[in-house]
Amino acid sequence: LFSEYSDGGRPPQGRKKGWSSFPGNSGERSPHYEHDRCEPQPSQLKEDDGNVVKKDVQEDPEVRHSPCTIPGNKRGVRWHSEGYMDTIVGRNRKPLEREMGENTQDGTPGSWFRVTIPYGIKYNRTWLTNSIQSHCSVPFTPVDFHFVKNGARFFVQEASTASALMDVSYKIRDEESRKVCIPVFVRPSAVPYSVRYKLKPEEMEQLKLTFIKRFDVSKLALDLQRLYVDPDLVGYDIDIFLNRRSCMTATLQVIEKNFPELLSLNLSNNKLYQLNGLSDITQMALTVKILNLSKNELTSVWELSKMQGLKLEELWLQGNPLCDTFPDQSTYVRAIRECFPKLLRLDGQELPSPVTVDVDTPYIVRPCK
Repeated sequence: LFSEYSDGGRPPQGRKKGWSSFPGNSGERSPHYEHDRCEPQPSQLKEDDGNVVKKDVQEDPEVRHSPCTIPGNKRGVRWHSEGYMDTIVGRNRKPLEREMGENTQDGTPGSWFRVTIPYGIKYNRTWLTNSIQSHCSVPFTPVDFHFVKNGARFFVQEASTASALMDVSYKIRDEESRKVCIPVFVRPSAVPYSVRYKLKPEEMEQLKLTFIKRFDVSKLALDLQRLYVDPDLVGYDIDIFLNRRSCMTATLQVIEKNFPELLSLNLSNNKLYQLNGLSDITQMALTVKILNLSKNELTSVWELSKMQGLKLEELWLQGNPLCDTFPDQSTYVRAIRECFPKLLRLDGQELPSPVTVDVDTPYIVRPCK
């Protein structure tokens, strides 16, 4: 029987006394049971996309996942969520088209499904998606991959893909603790926000022209500070608020297509208070070495951890509330370097040479037996 865990889903915040901004024990596990000799992770995840601009409601309501088994050793998953009927998926389940299709909200039965990996922020995004794909019986394209507090989430289409992803649950072993198998939860969903509100082709074209004006060819630098008040966008009634994943996704798409060798990106003064959408930068703008996030509204190093994998050499954070949560400069630097080990300069100040560790050593992921 699967146990139910409780997790408030709140990321750790920086404190005045001592450094505690970076997650330390998100991988705590219950010793009360085993699943095929693998120790499952906490599975109850309070979800909150945080992709709204202050009071704008732009995503589904909160959801609590609590896995359970069906009597007779037939494994399944039950989802409890406000506004949805309980759905049990086991070996003797109804076809997913009937079981799930009626719960979608976009007018196309069974077209979108949300995939959640509790505590997915612990893992490298590329490793996680590749591991899921290697154990999935059908190829799939994750849409709108992002981190929701301490979990990872993406969307897929088609009930057959959703069914195949359900079978991946608990088949991937944790990188650090080989006894821990990673759960994968799948449930019906409305159309993802970034898909539902993506920019129109003519808006994307205007965004591209605006970026070209702001691009310094000699330095391979793109200055997007105060983008939400740019007259070339406002004049066309195009609202670009980078806290919205649809806007950040559009921004990264333009960068990926038109500035493939970008070295420096300035996102200062954009009222950023979360970086869910910017997590895609690790896939779409890997060449960026200098990132300016100064004079925004970031309150926790937790947000920066969403961009782990980006090999930054220079980072600007001054002017964010998170800078005032550390007792001294050395604690501040140590916390930031947890996210970006290769960092050489922080807020314009040279840092001691980083200790290099080989993290690219290939490693075979064995399925749970």
